[in-house]
Amino acid sequence: MEENAQGHIDEIRSVAGVTACALVSSEGTIMGKYFREGGASSSLFAATCATVLASAEAACGSANIERPSMVIITATDATILIVGVGEAALITAVIDKSANLSTVQRELLDIAVRIGEEA
Repeated sequence: MEENAQGHIDEIRSVAGVTACALVSSEGTIMGKYFREGGASSSLFAATCATVLASAEAACGSANIERPSMVIITATDATILIVGVGEAALITAVIDKSANLSTVQRELLDIAVRIGEEA
């Protein structure tokens, strides 16, 4: 997975509406990323997103619900999507508010499945 990280980042970036993204291990280590210069701290963003997904998994487990495939964080100016890639990794993406969110979700889930099949 790590050896193809930049190719995966390029594919994620090609999704209309994605303004920043990272491929992150479940421990929060960045395997690949795209962030604009002067933007958010990518390492903090990656670690925090891994923690959010882990917390969602714990919440689901405590309610006897299957592991979540995606966590959505909605703000007035953007949306953050955290998509599980198997148990070892996740995709984090910042989505512009003008994007078609359901289309972006579907495309990122498809990419996550393809990445997971490589692992």
